[in-house]
Amino acid sequence: MHVTLLQAHPCPAPSMKRIAQALHRYLPVPSDIRYASPSPPAVLRRGLPAAAIHVLYVLHARRYLQRMAARIPPCEVLHIVDHSESFLLPAVRARLRVVACHDLIPLAAEQVVYRHSLSRWLGRWLYRLTVRDIARADGVIACSHATAQDVLRFLSIAPERLKVVYHGVDPDLFVPLREEERQRYRQEMGYGTQEIVLLHVGSNAPYKNVPAVLHTVAYLRNNGQPVRWIKAGQPLSPSLQRMAQELGIADCLHVEGSLDDASLLRLYQTCDVLLFPSVREGFGLPVLESLACGTPAVIADTPALNEWASGVCLSAPPNDIRALAERVLHSAEASHSPGYRARLREFAMQYSWREITRQLVQAYREWGAP
Repeated sequence: MHVTLLQAHPCPAPSMKRIAQALHRYLPVPSDIRYASPSPPAVLRRGLPAAAIHVLYVLHARRYLQRMAARIPPCEVLHIVDHSESFLLPAVRARLRVVACHDLIPLAAEQVVYRHSLSRWLGRWLYRLTVRDIARADGVIACSHATAQDVLRFLSIAPERLKVVYHGVDPDLFVPLREEERQRYRQEMGYGTQEIVLLHVGSNAPYKNVPAVLHTVAYLRNNGQPVRWIKAGQPLSPSLQRMAQELGIADCLHVEGSLDDASLLRLYQTCDVLLFPSVREGFGLPVLESLACGTPAVIADTPALNEWASGVCLSAPPNDIRALAERVLHSAEASHSPGYRARLREFAMQYSWREITRQLVQAYREWGAP
């Protein structure tokens, strides 16, 4: 068996890049990573508004990528890493064609994703165009049972073509620091000894619930707790910047935007708590990465997160600011207990890519892979 991991181009979202590289590294069968195009389509490099890029990508750029993908030699097992690139599926010949579905949030939670009726109609139409080719796959991998339920609800997928395989974490990349090293790095980064350092990793998409993070930071600060919030993944939007100003917490926010793996790792290792109050998730990969580094996470009480992380993470309703703040304080205090960080790491290693990739290979074989 040889697995070809297919992506549209070499500059995907950072999480998709990490997943592809981890699959290639840990799959217990030969594999390679292929790109439909050696560079991103021109529309992604023009600096256009995000909405315009989305429309042009769905209606135009994907045709170019399909033509480029048709040049890829026939495969034994074709594994499309990101379900939003499932439009590549018909262009590549393979004995077994598999798509990994990470979430269907724009369909399952459209009231959260799209705030206005016109954008909701257009967004739903574009997203259905984006994911409709998932139904052509011989097998679909859902990253949680919550996502699998959405796949069955919104796509024409027979249950026997759908399997749940959780996301994994790279056990050699996301590792904890020894406590003396951790304190040294915190000092170098200017963190105060009494300061709680909160981290959020993700975009500003409405379902990520970034306003709840801002309000939690403000609640902690207004109750006398020194706090610093680090935002990684995407710079704050103008509206979120205004909210931070109005809450009086702009001076304690540090926005990192998109980071390379080494910089993201250092944030996981040195912060006190990851705060992840998404109202909807397909899995919640930053939570797993944080736990692998020995850092506790406070999560929202939502299906996909509760499904696998509720046994080790404190949770609260996604917009209950007081409860989120209390969970943050409790988690930060617990992290000083002997062996606590090691237990978080031990839990996360249940989802090591070494184990997850064995489950993937078993799924390939059950679907008829050579």
